[in-house]
Formats: sequence, structure tokens, C-alpha cells
Amino acid sequence: MDINMLVCSDLHSSDKALDMISKLAGSGEFDLIVVCGDFTTVGTTDYVKRFLKGAGEVMVLAVPGNCDLPETVEVLEKAHASVHNRRTRFGDWDFYGFGGGVTTSSGMPFENEESVIEEALRRVAVPGGVMVTHTPPYGMNDLGRAGNHGGSQAVMRVVKDFRPKLVLSGHMHESQGSKQAEGTIFVNPGSARLGAYASVLLGPTIRAKLYNE
Repeated sequence: MDINMLVCSDLHSSDKALDMISKLAGSGEFDLIVVCGDFTTVGTTDYVKRFLKGAGEVMVLAVPGNCDLPETVEVLEKAHASVHNRRTRFGDWDFYGFGGGVTTSSGMPFENEESVIEEALRRVAVPGGVMVTHTPPYGMNDLGRAGNHGGSQAVMRVVKDFRPKLVLSGHMHESQGSKQAEGTIFVNPGSARLGAYASVLLGPTIRAKLYNE
């Protein structure tokens, strides 16, 4: 069975982003919504709850971002929407992931060392599945404004060992894109706060389309 997914990331507490995703969820076009983190910018979990309510009848699978409070995980778990540090099945596909960012000097609320991220992902990863992270794998849709790579070497090592069919990540607002390498498709939907999102048809063939409103 094909799965038509709405993929978004980096809403950063935007009401405009919330309205956009709610309208798309209500269109009847999508079977699943995947969120790659940063619902807020060090905001409360109230926005996360509003997002989940706005999704209506469409199932949500999500990880927190580096700007989200750790309490976000509990909210997502209560709604059966978390793939942070866990694996779940939707249709014929295994979804797994780990949220937050790599430890930096900025000290955002949800950061971990690369070693922690890698160990956690390896515990839940399965070959051929769908990986959901906030921080992208190093070198894949991860360039910042200055042209620097903001991706994770740890995430890329897990990708190389488990070969997921699809990797969904956000974090790097400037790097909305879809790439394919060695049998894996990498998608960064861009920042929903800026009106960006992606649709991904998940089936025998994976097709990704990028949008900007």
C-alpha cells in the first residue's frame, strides 16, 4: 500500500505554519504527517498540543528538534506520535528516529553528543526503513547560510550501515532539498515557518515533491 506523507519541520511556534499544516491535513490527501522537529523556539509544549489537534484524523509521527523542550517527547508519546528513540510500524514500513541536535556552544534545550545520537539510532534502526531525525546526515541537505555543513557524522554512519530507503530531516532551513545516494533518498522539507514543506509518496518507488507557499 502506498503512503502519501506530508513532511514538515522547523515550525518555530509560527501560527502561519500551524494553519498551513492544518489545512493540508484536512485536505484528505495525506495518510501520515511526519514532523522533523523544532515545533517551537524554546517554547512551551502548548504549541505541540495545538499541532496535534490541528492534524485531525491524520496520524502524526515526529521527533523533537534542538529548540524544543525535552518535555516535548512526553507529549508526543502520550499522543502515540513519537519516533524519538523508538521504532514504530505504519503500513508496511518501519519508522524510527532520534530528535534534537548535536551539542553546540549555543546550549539549546535538546542537544546530545554525537556518540549518544549514534548509539540510540543503532538500537532502533532496521535495514530498509524510514529514518526520522532533526539533524540531517552530514553532507545531505545540510548547508547553512555560510556554506558550512551542519549535518551529523553519527547519523550518516548509521545511514551507511542500515541503508534506510528514506531519511527525513530538517534543522537546516536553507537546505530544502531531495537527494538520492546509494539507494537512499534524503529529504529536507525546509522550514514550515517560512512556508516550506514536502510531500513524499512512499511505495515501491519513492517520490518527493518540495513546496513553498
